[in-house]
Amino acid sequence: MKKSNSNPTRVVMTLLLLISIGIVLGYSGVPLAQSLKPDAFIVDHIRSKGEVDWTNGAIRATGIGVPPADAVSARHAREMAKRAARVVAYRNLLEIVQGVRVNSHTLVKNYMVEQDTINTKVQGIIHGARVVDEEEFPDGSFQVTVEMGLNSELSSALSLSPAEPRRPISFPPNPIAPEIQPSLIPGDLHTGPISGTPSPEEDSMYTGLVLDAQGFQVQRAMSPRVVMEDGREVYSAEYVKKAVAESQGIVAYVRGLSAAKEHARVTNVPLEVKVLRIDGDNKTDYVVSDADAQMLHVVPEHFEFLENARVLVVLD
Repeated sequence: MKKSNSNPTRVVMTLLLLISIGIVLGYSGVPLAQSLKPDAFIVDHIRSKGEVDWTNGAIRATGIGVPPADAVSARHAREMAKRAARVVAYRNLLEIVQGVRVNSHTLVKNYMVEQDTINTKVQGIIHGARVVDEEEFPDGSFQVTVEMGLNSELSSALSLSPAEPRRPISFPPNPIAPEIQPSLIPGDLHTGPISGTPSPEEDSMYTGLVLDAQGFQVQRAMSPRVVMEDGREVYSAEYVKKAVAESQGIVAYVRGLSAAKEHARVTNVPLEVKVLRIDGDNKTDYVVSDADAQMLHVVPEHFEFLENARVLVVLD
């Protein structure tokens, strides 16, 4: 065994620093994917109104305002144009938010119509959205961009996860090879760590789930489901701790397996699972094999990363 020359005090201080950074990234709204290249982002552009960034968990809207013809001064015209741009941006943000898909059956606007409390919360978040960019044009008009959290603020307002998450599925023991544990299946088989990452050793576990849905037409949603071939639910908002769901959402989306490998949401040894097909009325849910489902639910450490929403969906 190679002897370590590390200074114990330095190691402890480094760990404390890393923990502090992790807390900030997890709960301050700083995007976990900020180090990825832009071409790895999954972004839905909503005409000229704005966009839904499914990788960084943000919704952005823009608005343009023009100076009124009856302004009493140049300064007054400038302020009126800026104010008009903000009003349009907030109106566009509301329209975009209402159209965000929550799951296979429901849009955000359905939640807002059916529950006054949620409607009030969402309206409050929109009115408090951050102004992230202001641009003035030569003709005196203004363009304003506002932003709110998709996987934090909106997820919290919708209260997607229950107070007590669901427990693991009970699988019958394997009568043929009961001594084989799913966590010890070699990574070069059908299910395993992403290519280029180290295979877990016998005393280690996977640290997150990467759903490879490349090649399928997928509708992005805040709270998709992962199901077995018989329809049993393997992962959804029901399995996620409430505090986690309200700070970082249920899932994030990236383009390409190489981007998933670099994403802090699943850390350094993610488990790659190939999606068999897409299900649900609006193509938001993912069907996986029974063996993959068992690997996720039988090993406690694997089920724990589901509870902490360490889940990424990889698209083309």
